[in-house]
Amino acid sequence: MDITDVQNINGQAIGAAAGGDHPDDILKAELELGRRLFMAGAPGQRILDSISFLNEKLHGGRLHVFLGFEAMVITLEHGAERRVAMCDYPMPIAMNANAIEVISRYLHSLPDGKAPVSVIHDLEKLPFMHHGNTVLTYAAIILFTVIFGYFNRADAFGLLIIGIAVLVAVLVRELVYHRGHGYYITVLATTLVATVTAALLSRLIPTSTPLISLIIPCVFIIPGFQLINGGWEILRNHLHIGIPRLMVFLNVLAIMTVGLLAVLLIYTPGTNNPAFTFPFLWVLTIDTILGGVTALCICTIMNAPDRAILVCFLCGAAGRFIRTNIVAAGGDIYLGVFCGTLVISVIALVCCSHWQLPVVLPLVAASLQFIPGYYIITSLQGMARIISMGQSVSYGVVASTISTGLLSLFIAVSIVMGTLLPLLIFSRDRQWY
Repeated sequence: MDITDVQNINGQAIGAAAGGDHPDDILKAELELGRRLFMAGAPGQRILDSISFLNEKLHGGRLHVFLGFEAMVITLEHGAERRVAMCDYPMPIAMNANAIEVISRYLHSLPDGKAPVSVIHDLEKLPFMHHGNTVLTYAAIILFTVIFGYFNRADAFGLLIIGIAVLVAVLVRELVYHRGHGYYITVLATTLVATVTAALLSRLIPTSTPLISLIIPCVFIIPGFQLINGGWEILRNHLHIGIPRLMVFLNVLAIMTVGLLAVLLIYTPGTNNPAFTFPFLWVLTIDTILGGVTALCICTIMNAPDRAILVCFLCGAAGRFIRTNIVAAGGDIYLGVFCGTLVISVIALVCCSHWQLPVVLPLVAASLQFIPGYYIITSLQGMARIISMGQSVSYGVVASTISTGLLSLFIAVSIVMGTLLPLLIFSRDRQWY
């Protein structure tokens, strides 16, 4: 942790590294807690509430926290002194559910008046399970993307293409990232490899949904947790962290669009034809089960604890069940997503209160299946076609692009509102730690 500045009320510098002064130790403990939660991908409200709770336990005095996307500043008024400290941290590229859950359990068991130095030591020794490139993680990513392809009506051969392309893309992503390239370069390389692989396979494997097979292998790259967290922050008026989160999400989409268009300029797949056709009860059953399975895949990807698995499965299955019923009854997709995420949030609140789990885990795990990745990418593709064709563009391309873009926006807003409203209504006075 890099504490760059600690000052007293008179502006005289105080060395934070000395550690002998009790308020300095409290500041360092709170900064360390906030840093670890941010790096784990925790929502801003959980970070702020966790720091406030720790400050109460340590009797730190009056607290002010500025939570930014690149750094955090804490002001602590302890007695007659006013001290300020800051630490920076890297951008989280994934959510580490294990770290969030371990920190939550630690805070719930924290005794009153514990020494700040002991808290710092405990935080450094907490048994975090970091993201690993295991076979199980790869399998979860592939299964999640294949199911996402099924939800977007890819046919059987299309699902095969998606699975193979995702496997190749995941291996390339790990290779590029661990060679020291930045996050966005990794996104671009992964998109190109996934798209090129899918395009080549679609020439060899006879699929009736070539465009879906080309786009869906890139979906696992989309940082859905940044969209959900960013939407929550903005609705809670934490604009200094919410807007950057959304910008990361939009940056990734823009880079993915560049990679996709680089391939689509060379290879233009045919139109998609209807894929699987089942009776409604079969569709409802399959969708419900697969909705739960997608949540389990996300649990595996973000290292969720074992005791969160059942809750995540129930939330994912219930959300997809509601969404499928509403759409089948003639409702709009975004209405189905809103109602589905609303049910997910209510179930998560009830179950997490009973099992003392961070509610953000099932909310994110169960809601990511609704991320409108396919619609967003196709709308951006349509925008690029409009620019390239100029005034000769057809009305159908313009109308399709606008319709798909608005649908993507409404689905994204529905996810954020559906997951957040029950938290604001039923738990408005609750501290999230």
